[in-house]
Formats: sequence, C-alpha cells, structure tokens
Amino acid sequence: MLLNIYLISHPIIKILSNSITYLNNNQTINEYNYKYLGLFLIYEIMRKHISLKSIYINKISYIKEISILDSNIEYYIITNLLNTHYIIGDIKILIPNINIINITNNIESMNDQIKEQINYLNKNKKIIILDNILDQSWTMILISNLINELNINTNSINIACLACYNQILDNIGQKYPQLNIYTTKII
Repeated sequence: MLLNIYLISHPIIKILSNSITYLNNNQTINEYNYKYLGLFLIYEIMRKHISLKSIYINKISYIKEISILDSNIEYYIITNLLNTHYIIGDIKILIPNINIINITNNIESMNDQIKEQINYLNKNKKIIILDNILDQSWTMILISNLINELNINTNSINIACLACYNQILDNIGQKYPQLNIYTTKII
C-alpha cells in the first residue's frame, strides 16, 4: 500500500474526532462535530489543490489585489448528501463555485448521476470524494468509473473521510496507490 494518507493531527481535530468512535448522546453535538471535521478536511485538501488567480485593480492612489478561483479548473465534491449534508452546507457557502454531486449507493444510478453533471469538455477537474466513514465498496467502484469511464486522472481525485477502515485503505492502495486520502482517524 503506497497511498498518500494524510492523517490530520491538529489538536482541535483530534478532540473532535473522538466523537466518531465515542458518539455523544446529543445528536446535535455529533452533527456539529462532523460539520467542523468536514470543514477542516476540505480546508486541507483545498489548501494544496486549489488554484487562484490574482486580479489587480489600479486605483488612483494604490493597486488593489483580488484573488479568485481559476475559472479553467472545475471543482467537484461527490458525496451521498444523506450522510454528509451537515458538512456540505457551509462548504457551498464558502466556495460557491464548487459543484456538488449527490450520489446514492446504488451503483447503476450513481454512474448516471455523475455522467450527467461532470463537464466532459473541460479536462481540468479536481474531484473530492467525501464520506463520513470510508467503509463501503462503492468507493472503489466510483474511483474505477471516474478513471476508466470519464478519463479522470488519478492525481485529480482526492478522498476525504472523517474516519476510514484499514481494510478499505489496503484495497484502495493495491489498486490505486497514487491517490490522496485525507482523514482524521484510521479504525
């Protein structure tokens, strides 16, 4: 297994990630913990992979610089919103240009949902597969479809999960060793 696994180890993330294995009785607290963990994960991924362009506005007495997303690159988050809706809400507010593709765990409909929403003309895509706990085989099928059917480069695919099982990491590592996985906990 030669995966690039980024185990986010900031002290705040470590405290929040305890809620994954030791669920609180208060559902609202769990949702807030998941929300903030998700935001930290997306922050880590975007920090390394987002591309910005600077625009300089010449004022009378000074020059103002504004940073915007590179319009030549499309950003996608592929997720099952039933599981990750509390994470995604704030991300869409912070990064309005990001495209969110809601998928189900049904393999046949998952392929159709992705094909309908991904722009085939633009080759510059950055894709994040987001899940709470990476423990299902649909992730392997999704990665395979993105690479084989949509011709997405593996360097453009990142996986973000709050926690993941060792066995799934082994399976992904054997088939796609160059993928990047961002997580807060390995179970």
